[in-house]
Amino acid sequence: MLNLTATKPQLKVVVDQVGTPTYAFDLAKAIVEILSQRKYVGNTGIYHYSNEGVCSWYDFTKMIAEYSGQKSCDIQPCHSSEFPSPVTRPLYSVLDKSKIKNTFGVQIPYWTDSLKICINHLKGLE
Repeated sequence: MLNLTATKPQLKVVVDQVGTPTYAFDLAKAIVEILSQRKYVGNTGIYHYSNEGVCSWYDFTKMIAEYSGQKSCDIQPCHSSEFPSPVTRPLYSVLDKSKIKNTFGVQIPYWTDSLKICINHLKGLE
């Protein structure tokens, strides 16, 4: 989306599919924290992780453009039906992170905060 918002005069992005972006660095930090505290011993199973908050792909793209300083691209919301696909995607795919937070005490940053850090890293500002 960084490239598209920088090179396209207009983008249509789905607004009816909602989830939460995950900053890989935040996930890696959580894993290292869990491993370093050895809290994983005896705690088996599936644990979900994504950053806090909820957004559509449209919201995500708008924030990417804002944080990267891209003001020339006209980002328009659209519905999934405008992009026919052989794959059916869920409209709501937010993960329940209560198990990883309660079991391991992991603090999870909000997606917009992590997005800002990510973009600054990509721009060489952090």
